[in-house]
Amino acid sequence: MFSTATKESAKITKDFAARDIKNAANDANYSAKSALNSAEAAGHNVVDDIASYANQAGHKVRQFIDDAGDELTQASDRVTTEIRANPVRSTFVALGVGFLLGALARR
Repeated sequence: MFSTATKESAKITKDFAARDIKNAANDANYSAKSALNSAEAAGHNVVDDIASYANQAGHKVRQFIDDAGDELTQASDRVTTEIRANPVRSTFVALGVGFLLGALARR
């Protein structure tokens, strides 16, 4: 049917095709692993960025709380000083505020 040379050429062509398919599969496998590694590195970078932003936000919140606590302490000290300096006036102010709150609560 086919000559020996034709059969030999077909075998060589088949071997080359098989080798090319193996090389293409290896290249695809390498590319997939490389893409996976790149995606994993990008994921780690995103996690690190989020952790950094969360840390910065935590510092800002702590600073805000510390500042608010300091201001509250200063206000408390000013009120205490005012009450001790003017006890009669402070009593009347407290009675007036209590009366208004009581009137609002009844409604």
